[in-house]
Amino acid sequence: MAVQGNRRKLVRTAVWIGVVVLLAIFWFTGLLATVKPMSEAKSLAAVMGGGVAFDKEKYVDGIWDSRVVPTVEEKSVDLGILVPALEKDADKAGTTYGNNVGGADNFLVRFTGTVTAVDTKSETGSVTVSVPYKGGALPVSVLIGPIILGTALRDAVGFITFEQFTNQIQFGGVSDALNDRVMKDVVSKLDLKALMGRKISVDGAFTYDGADAHDLQVTPVVVRME
Repeated sequence: MAVQGNRRKLVRTAVWIGVVVLLAIFWFTGLLATVKPMSEAKSLAAVMGGGVAFDKEKYVDGIWDSRVVPTVEEKSVDLGILVPALEKDADKAGTTYGNNVGGADNFLVRFTGTVTAVDTKSETGSVTVSVPYKGGALPVSVLIGPIILGTALRDAVGFITFEQFTNQIQFGGVSDALNDRVMKDVVSKLDLKALMGRKISVDGAFTYDGADAHDLQVTPVVVRME
């Protein structure tokens, strides 16, 4: 019995020695995980961005002047052409003039009209532009924020696709950064108090809701005073 007891002690001792040796190897080779303070760890934004830091503002800065604005100016379709096309056959209009993302058609549109209302009280404010249309007028909402919602601009330009990014969070962040850039480079340069009754031209983007071709809520990219 004494012999068996000694053997058990020797086995336990050998096991503990083995564990200590393995821990020492892991420690010195860096294989043993350590807990770091949050200040030393990757930020939550980096982790949620796919494990690597993604700067959405930097991304938009790199494409705004070189690609976004030129694309909007070159590819915007006159409202007098686009709206009748939507009225006649929305699916065909989407194929011809739009860019479908997630089942929604997004368009670049151009129009000129007279400002009939300016809403600066809402967080999602807008300017209403009365645009000549079929012998009458069509009211178009131009978004002025300070909060601009939606993904119309990102999805309408056609060269920004989900496959370029690690995940939906990055893709969504690009849309937010584009809308912020609209506020900074477009809306901030407008004298909103002096817009009433003024004639303006707008190049921008909107998402078609599939229900009413006359319900246009446009994210502006280029605004010119006439």
